[in-house]
Amino acid sequence: MFVKNECLIDEAKKSKKLPNIVWAIILTLIFMNIGSLIGAIGVTPLYLILNRFNIFQSNQDLLFLLITLVSFIFISLLVFIRVKFIEKRQFSSIGFNKNNWIKKYSLGFIIGILMMCAVVLILFIFGFVSLENNPTQPIGISALSGVLIILIGWIIQGATEEIVTRGWLMNILGARYNIGIGLFISSTLFGLLHLTNPNVSFIAVINIVLVGIFYGLYVIRTNDLWTVCGMHSAWNFAQGNLFGFEVSGINVEVSSLIDLNLVGNRFISGGIFGPEASLSATVVLLLSIGILTYLDKKEYFNSHSIY
Repeated sequence: MFVKNECLIDEAKKSKKLPNIVWAIILTLIFMNIGSLIGAIGVTPLYLILNRFNIFQSNQDLLFLLITLVSFIFISLLVFIRVKFIEKRQFSSIGFNKNNWIKKYSLGFIIGILMMCAVVLILFIFGFVSLENNPTQPIGISALSGVLIILIGWIIQGATEEIVTRGWLMNILGARYNIGIGLFISSTLFGLLHLTNPNVSFIAVINIVLVGIFYGLYVIRTNDLWTVCGMHSAWNFAQGNLFGFEVSGINVEVSSLIDLNLVGNRFISGGIFGPEASLSATVVLLLSIGILTYLDKKEYFNSHSIY
């Protein structure tokens, strides 16, 4: 189960450099931190240009968040350099097969939206969600332009984190050792990377590890990174700009279709870390992993041409 199709692992095995666990983790931290630093510098001209547009002059927070998310592209660039020029293999080998890529990404985006809607619905049913009566950000139709603009940033940010953790780290360790080690290390590190986020909790870290396991299992079974890129971006986008919650503890109040608050016990609702830290998210993620396992046993992915 989940190891019948090892194309991405086989591609990673062609690498001229297969780092050990310690060096792979260090490289991941280098990608994330140095890439973010370069990105902060690199997007400055873009900030100055976009700052001239009226939509951003009236909402500087929107511009700052967009620029922050766009800067993630420099992290992906470092991974590209590593894969292309040091490991001597095609960047597409990390999971970016061009066949049906739009369908794959769209499917992932829909799944990500539905998963977060399920999380919020459970919280609402049990009374952990309230409507913000005095929103500090544009909401509804007036927020639509800002919501669509910030979506670009989430697409870049979500794809970048998947490129680093699932596309590169999981597969390179899977090639050096085995896919179980690759999945465990990449998912655990993915969770631990959020320890410095504001208002983080134990449940938040556990849930983010579960997110990593779900995405990782999906990549292992489908040899595809497009779908989980869509899932990741949609999961964050829905939290912050469909429902108006914090995203992984970060306040993204710039534009939202609805502005909701989490109320009650923060260890159950997620509190100001956002619904990602809720027990509702734990349930949805465990169910998602269970459904994925069931579909794999029924050989669902073998019978659908999208993969």
